[in-house]
Amino acid sequence: MNRKSLQVLMKGTGMQNGRRNSHIHGTSLDFADYRIYHPGDDIRQIDWNVYGRTNKPYIKRFQDEKEISVRILLDATSSMKQVPSKWELARELAASLAYITLSHEDRLSFAAVSTKLSFHRKGSVHNKRTFYEIVDMKEQTINESFTQSLISSLSAPSQMIVLITDGLEALSFFEESFKRLNRRNQQVWLIQLLSETEINPHLSGDIQLVDSENGKMVDVSLNNSIKTLYKKRLTQHNQELEILCATHGIRYCQISDKLDIQTIILRELAFTGLVQ
Repeated sequence: MNRKSLQVLMKGTGMQNGRRNSHIHGTSLDFADYRIYHPGDDIRQIDWNVYGRTNKPYIKRFQDEKEISVRILLDATSSMKQVPSKWELARELAASLAYITLSHEDRLSFAAVSTKLSFHRKGSVHNKRTFYEIVDMKEQTINESFTQSLISSLSAPSQMIVLITDGLEALSFFEESFKRLNRRNQQVWLIQLLSETEINPHLSGDIQLVDSENGKMVDVSLNNSIKTLYKKRLTQHNQELEILCATHGIRYCQISDKLDIQTIILRELAFTGLVQ
């Protein structure tokens, strides 16, 4: 994953050096263009071959390389933790994207939304420690709403924001959060991670369901018609979430916990354009 990077539409604009092309011309090895020499310019930048052909002093300009700021926000509500395989994959995904960010010398801000865990780091020296810190996180959930806790995790603007969530809260809550994200000049991705048991429930008969976030219980009889209705409503919710993302300029990707982390990074996220 050291060779992978997050694909951003804007060029790096950070104050510190990184590996991304900046709109500022600097002193990297990547040639940008020529411009006429002005008094005070470094004469070592004059291209004497061009001078010999044109009889005018031109200096070479090189592309500067700057960092970008990446904010990864992981949904750590009870609904994400209810299915162990989904929660494990969510942590692995957040950790992998954080590792890629730091390995590329970009600036990382990470928060497990709805917990107290958050930090800011910069540089590849932190990539392995950060990866394992996220994968092994055991912070307790203190707020049961991802969308309501989301805005407090956006204290400073970032050039890229990656939201990792199951997306199962009310669409009206997501819409309010998206409206606030629209006020900032940044590229936003929403990765909706669902478990296979949520997509294709295997339960049947008379059972008691417990809401993972409010603890309420409800008795249901799961038969084929109920399952079909559930799948239809889930599909409709996901489609409306995708449309809502598109309306607010947010890139959307849905994945399942039946996939391993390498397939997600190297195939799914590469195909959608988040990772290159």
